[in-house]
Amino acid sequence: MTAGLVAAYIGAFGLSHPLAKRIGAWPAVLAVSALTAAASYAVADRRAPR
Repeated sequence: MTAGLVAAYIGAFGLSHPLAKRIGAWPAVLAVSALTAAASYAVADRRAPR
């Protein structure tokens, strides 16, 4: 699970660079961070159904 999360963050880092050329640096960082945080919550932080 840790390796998957690290891969997601590295992928998001790579995605933010081309996105920054279109929407600007800080908006790209915020957008990619929000998407990555939501994905990591969905994968790792949710409680398992009982």
